[in-house]
Amino acid sequence: MKLKSFLTVLLLLFVGLQTTWAQAFRVYQSDGTLFQFSLKTDSIVFDNGLSGDEVFGPFTPVNFCIAKTWYKSKTETMTFNADGTTDYMAGATYEFMPYQGNIIIYNASNVPMSILKVYKLTSEVMIVGKPGSDDISVWSIDKPVYLVKDIQLSETSIFLSLNETHRLTATVLPTDADNPAVAWTSSNADVATVINGLVVAIATGTCTITCSATDGSGIKAECKVTVFEEDNSGTIDGRDYVDLGLPSGTLWATCNVGANSPEEYGDYFAWGETNPKSDYSWSTYKYCKGSASTMITKYCTNSSYGAVDNKTELEPSDDAATVNWGSEWQMPSREQCAELINSSYTTTTWTTFNGVYGRKITSNSNGNSIFLPAAGYRYDTSLYNAGGSGSYWSRSLYESYSNYAYYLDFVSSDVSTISGRCYGRSVRPVRVKK
Repeated sequence: MKLKSFLTVLLLLFVGLQTTWAQAFRVYQSDGTLFQFSLKTDSIVFDNGLSGDEVFGPFTPVNFCIAKTWYKSKTETMTFNADGTTDYMAGATYEFMPYQGNIIIYNASNVPMSILKVYKLTSEVMIVGKPGSDDISVWSIDKPVYLVKDIQLSETSIFLSLNETHRLTATVLPTDADNPAVAWTSSNADVATVINGLVVAIATGTCTITCSATDGSGIKAECKVTVFEEDNSGTIDGRDYVDLGLPSGTLWATCNVGANSPEEYGDYFAWGETNPKSDYSWSTYKYCKGSASTMITKYCTNSSYGAVDNKTELEPSDDAATVNWGSEWQMPSREQCAELINSSYTTTTWTTFNGVYGRKITSNSNGNSIFLPAAGYRYDTSLYNAGGSGSYWSRSLYESYSNYAYYLDFVSSDVSTISGRCYGRSVRPVRVKK
């Protein structure tokens, strides 16, 4: 052992004879033998015994550096107490070993359960890692603060009629932010007010609803609100319709066939049938002989499914809207359904109307809107997914498979959805502006 190492060991041994330190701060010699010492100065430098010139240190006394709570993250903490115990596990004790650069955690049975390699230790920061791993953890005496990083609103643009209300919901990220509380404000309370995300339309005009984090992060999200004076556009044959300003001039009815208000489900129809029934299956379907694959008797473009007549759209006598509401009305075509949900022309919002779930579709040009309730669909004798999805027939046949027809589906908002013609679905009539 070099002179420097020898003198250091002698010094430590001499100090150790005066006072025995109880916190298990131990130094091991290069031969593995242990000697104890007391710390009376702010730090100590000693030779590591492995090479003649390398110095391991300085070290601040354990009761200054270790006896405190260290935080790695919001959920990972470790408290070292001055009496040599730790809250890492019940009844555990710790042993800080500056010579080897380790913290060893012993359980209540004095069995070593965890080893952390210490790379740096000061009164403020402890850098540790698991032996044999390149991953390191920076522990601090200051508890980390998790600020809000993002706020996502359920909608960024909504259209409301006078006195209408709409609930905006905010998703705060990260989900474990220390203070996820938000504050809601309106840029013009004369147009719309907001309390805890509930927007109330007061007067025609536009304003911006802002949802702001309250933790000092400065994060916020905005939603543009347009308030309009609702215009039902007109009535024909006792049925109300709405002009959504669509390029085709299509006027959409305000309620389903069989309903008297926008939120009522109304009746269900198999494609090409004009009366509701109790059983919706191929065995009861009007235009087949009990089989979906080879027995289609009308509206067929493929001989694999039946007698070919190349009819691809329902005739008035087979149109549930026309038969039930009159000649001014018909079921929408596939193209009219696609136009209705085209984001260039309308904005769709999943919402409730008089307590009923559905899809509100609002014109981007004039602010008029219709509500399509999520009436689900019928198959055999059962109703499926009422309140969870909307399912509205078009009058258009799916030509590749003549036992299918197009319908508008709320779940995917995709008019390309196709279904077996025997299913019972809702019908929302349309007419064309004259």
